[in-house]
Amino acid sequence: MQSSTLKWCAASLLLLAPVFSQAQNEGYAEPDSLLFKDGSTRAGVIIKNTADAIFLEERYQVSEFRKSEIVRIFDGVDTGMEFTDAGKKGDLPSWRVMVNDIRNNDAITSLKQIPATLIDNGYLKNVPYLSFRINEYIEMNVYGSPDNPAAIEFGMYGKFSSSDKLRRALRSFLAGFLSSRSEVGAIYSIPFSGGEKSAGDFRIRVTPSSAPDAYGAWWISLYNPKTLEAARVSNAEYAKVTLPPDQVVERSGKVKARALSEGGFRRLSHLRKGGDTASFFTLGFSRDADGHLRLPFQGGQ
Repeated sequence: MQSSTLKWCAASLLLLAPVFSQAQNEGYAEPDSLLFKDGSTRAGVIIKNTADAIFLEERYQVSEFRKSEIVRIFDGVDTGMEFTDAGKKGDLPSWRVMVNDIRNNDAITSLKQIPATLIDNGYLKNVPYLSFRINEYIEMNVYGSPDNPAAIEFGMYGKFSSSDKLRRALRSFLAGFLSSRSEVGAIYSIPFSGGEKSAGDFRIRVTPSSAPDAYGAWWISLYNPKTLEAARVSNAEYAKVTLPPDQVVERSGKVKARALSEGGFRRLSHLRKGGDTASFFTLGFSRDADGHLRLPFQGGQ
């Protein structure tokens, strides 16, 4: 059972790489919009349409609007437009592009935003971030500005943390963001046991689960040292946007049920430059046996 699951997870992540690369080359677009009775409009991507409400993914949040207040719904789902940003050489993809592409891939069975946990040592200490769980034991973290990340990383918890097959899949996925032969060569030259190398403006790092700053998971990351340092905040500011790891992750590596509930993380915010906070809340999903997308909870900010 474990072998087939690993094979499936690895194949799923490999399937994401070409989709992700394509998304980075497309222009930012908000294909759907809502016209309200007061004359105002809101644009984004409609991710759920019920009898009574519309759930619209906007730049930084998912919002719920009652249909009783809506005059007209402009649904651009058939236009071929994607909710993406145009990327430049040396850029890392925005959180929105990553979440959108993962959610739209039928091979991924679940994506959940979870509370960011406190990192009190290592190169990522005191850098605010958004955190997501993919297929239970895979974690994706986006550090610094969500629109222009200073670092992105993928980790594997629990029984999958020692799988070389899944490690190769994650490495190939991140290699898709690199733009030169030397950069790609660098990421493939770092052993899975750990290490770090430069690749253009980026640093590439593999952190084994035994490292003090690994918190029990195996990690592979891309980051820009200058941007990362600029995103670092004080202890007091950092405490506003993180929770202790033992409040979020079980010893097995699974996320605690309380942390997956809407109330478990909506009270947390993401830090903006200058110490202000902005809410980031995206509806997660799971898929049923027929492949239909199911939202695990409803709501928005």
